[in-house]
Amino acid sequence: MSRPKRLIGMPDQSERENCILCKRGRVIERRQEIAFRQWTNKGYVYCRVTIPMRICTLCGLKTSDGRAEATLDEAVRQEYDKLG
Repeated sequence: MSRPKRLIGMPDQSERENCILCKRGRVIERRQEIAFRQWTNKGYVYCRVTIPMRICTLCGLKTSDGRAEATLDEAVRQEYDKLG
């Protein structure tokens, strides 16, 4: 009997990651828009960005990684540069 084919981009059961908090939920990645303000030496900058978030399907824990951090830093830099 042959193994069922899996869709490209869909992890098989062995590749799924469990939540670090509840240990039972499956972690999925979603893009989420966030708005924030950051204090700088020129005053506050206001930013709105979309970042990759990892979300547990059971308990709802949200985590991010270096890609999200880099996106936030770049948004602050761009708004800071606009202040002159």
